[in-house]
Amino acid sequence: MIKKVTYLILFLLGTSFIYSQDFSQYQDQLDQLPESVRNSVLQRINTDRSFPESESILDEEQDEQEEGQDEKFSDLDRYDLLQKEFDQYGSLIPEPFGYNLFQDYKRTKTSDIVQSAPADYILGPGDELRINFSGSIKSSKKVKIDREGNIFLRELGTINFSGLSYKRAQEELDQIVEASLIGTKAYISLLRVRPVQVFVVGQSINPGSYNLNALSSLSTVLFESGGPNESGSLRNISLKRSNEIVGKLDLYELFIKGNSTSNIKIQSGDVLLINSIGNQVKIFGEVNRAAIFELNKNEDFDDLLTFASGFKPLADKKKIILTRQALDNSIFVKEFSYEQLKDFPLLAGDSIFIDRLPSIAVDANKDRRESVTLEGAFANPGKYYLESGETLSDLINRAGGYTSEAYVEAGIFLRTSVAKREKDALLRAANDLERGIARAIQTGQFSEVSSPDLAIRLIGNIVKQLKDARPLGRVVTEFDQERIEDLDLVLRDQDRIIMPKKKSTVTVSGEVLSPSSYVYSNDLGFKDYLKLAGGVKDSADEDNIFYLLPNGQASKPNDGWFTRTPLKPGTVIIVPQDTTELSTLAFWRSVLPIFSSLIQTLAAIDALSD
Repeated sequence: MIKKVTYLILFLLGTSFIYSQDFSQYQDQLDQLPESVRNSVLQRINTDRSFPESESILDEEQDEQEEGQDEKFSDLDRYDLLQKEFDQYGSLIPEPFGYNLFQDYKRTKTSDIVQSAPADYILGPGDELRINFSGSIKSSKKVKIDREGNIFLRELGTINFSGLSYKRAQEELDQIVEASLIGTKAYISLLRVRPVQVFVVGQSINPGSYNLNALSSLSTVLFESGGPNESGSLRNISLKRSNEIVGKLDLYELFIKGNSTSNIKIQSGDVLLINSIGNQVKIFGEVNRAAIFELNKNEDFDDLLTFASGFKPLADKKKIILTRQALDNSIFVKEFSYEQLKDFPLLAGDSIFIDRLPSIAVDANKDRRESVTLEGAFANPGKYYLESGETLSDLINRAGGYTSEAYVEAGIFLRTSVAKREKDALLRAANDLERGIARAIQTGQFSEVSSPDLAIRLIGNIVKQLKDARPLGRVVTEFDQERIEDLDLVLRDQDRIIMPKKKSTVTVSGEVLSPSSYVYSNDLGFKDYLKLAGGVKDSADEDNIFYLLPNGQASKPNDGWFTRTPLKPGTVIIVPQDTTELSTLAFWRSVLPIFSSLIQTLAAIDALSD
């Protein structure tokens, strides 16, 4: 008991000492930093209250010594170790399920001409009908339902059809004709349907008013309006009529299960409300449909697995890896079996990786055979065991070459060792920047810039980006089979080769008003795409704009009076943030090359997600 009390006193004394440090003089500047960066900088200030007079930052040897002081594996370390397995079996970063269906939809002018009408179609004012008489009377009449819901026939007088289904209206006409015209039959056909005006609100790509025809359903309105935006739900879509909810649409029921019962017909004045997206969970690896899915309340892993179309044949059901990021940005990683995960509650942001069953060794001289994965538009994609000294061209030939859909100029070669080096460099730069921030706050270096608060915020955000970035390890190489031998790479274990399908867009990202992907046109140049993106922001570094070609090569534009930068489908244009304000800071200049590498890493991710 005495020992416990002693430890408690020592702890409280230590705590009092830490918080007795006068940080008030730095507080305003510290408040400009992201929370995770602020805590790290604060710790560095507390650890070392005086910095060397030299403007040079601690060298790499010091970094390694510091890192070696704590041999305990953190959750993040565990996550990095598992990245090897992610790289080997996982796809590119999965996209949210279902949204691409709206992007591929080609809008056409809605026609009001009807080929055939469903029996349950409700007639109303504005519908145009044809009444054909046969028997003792042979004639054909074209009539239109008026505002009161009536039609007028000289032979039968006024008939009210409003609110009747197409089938019920035929039955009503049969009764009237039988009672009034002996030996005569009459048949209804729907010629044109009435127009209806509906409103799309909430998280829509293109909210507003839409004029469609009365045969349109909820899904028709969604596709015509471009569908939900990135914040919109596919599973919580409401139809309001006279300020009351008359229908709910879950597009997962339609897209995955083929259930159209909730895809009801619209009426004039209806309001379609796209609600905000719910909890999202990512699942990838050995599943048939890797994607980010939206889960409703009380849905569990079995539901998620259904959305992902189940396990692939080689899925290891005893090795399912869940990663979860806590509010303090720490990462939780745990392995589950399928049975265990069924009863484990899933949270928003969870990532689930399904591993592959271990391969059976066929070479007695090796504990594990080296392998490479081919993905995308190859004749025979999959995992290949490497032969000694096998090159990229050798493997492509062994896989049967490319399909007709392959975009050879955009081939992607990923290597885990390169990704690790890139990640190490980014983390080292982040540490240097944190150290530089702490020193600059203490020594008053930020007074050298015109906007200290802005500079601190900018550097803090860059530190966070450096820490969060997950480099791809892309190696720029040649994939054209006629030229590949000039740059033929000897393959290594866990290399990934991805051959995308032909692309049709150019992406503009960074400091522009409307970063997005735009349809590629041979008539459009570099500056044209910047205009499509709304032009550059005031915060843009216009002198250092660059673009990333489909093969991963970075280049700067060369647009002049008589020249135009040639672009290709799949190009990513990057407009970086202006960092001129930071040029006077010595510690910033030392990590500037690494920061440039980060920009290219982010650009490469943009290119892969197109």
